[in-house]
Amino acid sequence: MKQEEKKVAAFTGHRKQRLMQENKDYRNLSGQIRGKVITMIKNLYEEGFREFYSGMAEGFDMIAAEAVLQLKEQYEDMTLAAAIPFRAQAEWFDPQDQLLYRELLKKADRVVMLSEKYYRGCYLRRDTYMVSRASMVIAYWDNVCNGGTYHTVKKAVETGREAINLFTGEVITDITALQNNHEPNKPNIKWTDLKIGTYEIKETD
Repeated sequence: MKQEEKKVAAFTGHRKQRLMQENKDYRNLSGQIRGKVITMIKNLYEEGFREFYSGMAEGFDMIAAEAVLQLKEQYEDMTLAAAIPFRAQAEWFDPQDQLLYRELLKKADRVVMLSEKYYRGCYLRRDTYMVSRASMVIAYWDNVCNGGTYHTVKKAVETGREAINLFTGEVITDITALQNNHEPNKPNIKWTDLKIGTYEIKETD
């Protein structure tokens, strides 16, 4: 089967520090986000998605990886692929996240090590790699047009992938709107009619 015919999803989202701008109670926030991811994964599984990529950064990436592994107990044919930008990525994490990172890697079905050493641009290379492998990108993006999450969503839309933003429940289809949108919580992205778990997305301008 050709790669473009496979139903593969990749996760992209903010790191812990940026997530905590939304809610300082990270434990509570991460639980809420994990619930949204689990609902999304279940719906995608029903649509035939079996393989899920995580870039394994602290924050949303690892929350999503945890969600996939949790659901693997129910869906045995589901797989988690960890795309690592460089081997020492976790050295920047706090001790608790380093421990979680190691546990997640042990349980991942596949680990793709893109570089042995850090170099400028290695995170963007990781993001581009995941987009190239995926037919859909699941984001947790605050609609601010900077940073790796924005660039990953932008790359996905530019290359014809479906991109869904769990932060707002949007299906992102218009790259021009992406580039013009600079305010968090004030999306001007075109939506399409879609129901995603508890989200009901309606067409708007």
